[in-house]
Amino acid sequence: MKARFAAAAVIATLAWIPLSNQTASSIYCYPGDPPDVYQACLAYNQGINQQVTNQRQLQNIQGQIRDVQAQINSLYALIKKINAQIAAQNALIAQTNAKIALLDRQVRFKVGDVTRLQADVAVRDQLLDQRLRFVDAHGPINYVELVLTAASFNDLMNRMLAAQQIATSDRKLLDQLGTAHQLLSANQADLANQRSQVAALLLQQQAVEADLERNKKTQQAAMALAAQLEVKLQAQYAAVQAQRAAIDAAVAALARKYDAAAAKAGGGSGVFEWPEPNCGFACISQGFGCSTFYLEVYDPNCPYPHKIHTGIDIAGPYGTQIVAADTGIVELYPGSVGYGNMILMIHGNGYSTVYGHLAYYAPGLRSGMIAPRGTTIAFEGSTGWSTGPHVHFEIRVNNVWKNPCIWLGC
Repeated sequence: MKARFAAAAVIATLAWIPLSNQTASSIYCYPGDPPDVYQACLAYNQGINQQVTNQRQLQNIQGQIRDVQAQINSLYALIKKINAQIAAQNALIAQTNAKIALLDRQVRFKVGDVTRLQADVAVRDQLLDQRLRFVDAHGPINYVELVLTAASFNDLMNRMLAAQQIATSDRKLLDQLGTAHQLLSANQADLANQRSQVAALLLQQQAVEADLERNKKTQQAAMALAAQLEVKLQAQYAAVQAQRAAIDAAVAALARKYDAAAAKAGGGSGVFEWPEPNCGFACISQGFGCSTFYLEVYDPNCPYPHKIHTGIDIAGPYGTQIVAADTGIVELYPGSVGYGNMILMIHGNGYSTVYGHLAYYAPGLRSGMIAPRGTTIAFEGSTGWSTGPHVHFEIRVNNVWKNPCIWLGC
């Protein structure tokens, strides 16, 4: 009986260990035990059941948040794709407008050419018409009559030359008129072709503009839906940012407190080593820079949704050792909202590092301790707002986050 009660007491003590380090389970309550022991056992089990329920509710809430974040990420990806389509459509519209403007100028020039050709053909048609009416009224040239009515040989030659000149002029007029008609027909065909091109481009333009408007409406709907989903995460976002603000304030305060001591211990040289020696550059799952993750820090310089990832994520196997990137003084932050189990290290000379989402800390590690470069300080986990095992690693200079790859060469 005492052994069972002692076991119950031990398990009850374990119930106080943080949820990330143990899984609670109920025990068997023996009805034959003294009433107070039996009731204590039942009360313990009731508490354990409530603890398990709370744990499941927390996991469910985290799952829902991840689902919402996944939806938001999908919407951001869709918005990015639509933005690219809109940019391409705007470029096509501009290109089409330039082509239409060029064809319009060509059409205007061609209309001028056709107008001049029509005027020239009209004059030649009129000359030919006059000549045909004259021939119709007087008949063709009668060479026999020219010979018989000639007063002299010279008169005959003059008449023959005049007749040849008239015939040559008629042939030239007909040739020129034929050429002019062919040129006019070709120019009219070119003009019709250019006008058909303009008409086709205008139809294409209308279709592209209609697609553009549909894309814009889809974009607006996606952004409105993303905004609605973001409302669901506002409380979590506020909590994460409040935690970040507290950590930022702590960095500044701890830097003032520990900077000289950390530098004296050998830190703050500006030289850092890779924080996860058993998982190299290939394990980087997310780099420093603009991000679509809603719970990240706001940065107006980043594209929509204007968030920035302030460090690099290194995704190795769960429990992989994490080492101090430089000698410094350790400050522990167990169970923070965003980073989960976190370590902040002050290295001196304005340098500090952050290690987030840790499974657990190295045995014996406490806040205020000096950790030499390369010593194990923690083990990789997935605590806080994390979708899988990784360590979030930051390098800060005078409390301003910088790209760790500047120092690490990744």
